[in-house]
Amino acid sequence: MAQKIDLKLKTPPLLICVLVALLMWLCARWLDVHTSYGALWSLLVMLVMVAGLTISSLAVLSLYLGKTTLDPRFPHKTVRVITKGLYGYSRNPIYLGLLVILLGWNLCLDSLYATPGLPLYMGLVTWLQILPEERVLAERFGDAYRGYCSQVRRWL
Repeated sequence: MAQKIDLKLKTPPLLICVLVALLMWLCARWLDVHTSYGALWSLLVMLVMVAGLTISSLAVLSLYLGKTTLDPRFPHKTVRVITKGLYGYSRNPIYLGLLVILLGWNLCLDSLYATPGLPLYMGLVTWLQILPEERVLAERFGDAYRGYCSQVRRWL
């Protein structure tokens, strides 16, 4: 009998982001006509990608300064739930930052065929990482975590 493989909490969200970016690139190249764009569009792409990188970096810094785990594959090692800074607006600002980077990538590709990569990334990260992580944190921190969840949205 074949053993069922559970990818939940085993696939790093950054890897999911990179794989989705590659899929978006392949869709844009195979299905779309390559277009070129001007300096203003390039500036917009860069601003969006820098915004995403900044969001993720600040969220990682918050976890580091809070002296809690940075590895999303091991939520059981979390010693405290960070609720300040970006975590006061999103329960998952690192993943949100990666989504913004993918949005910039989508703008860079300039292809509607690549756009489904954005909800694909959100769905995969939610299913493989966020939901299992939330179960562990609710078990570990109880009503305090559930109260935080009721006040702060999962994404934004």
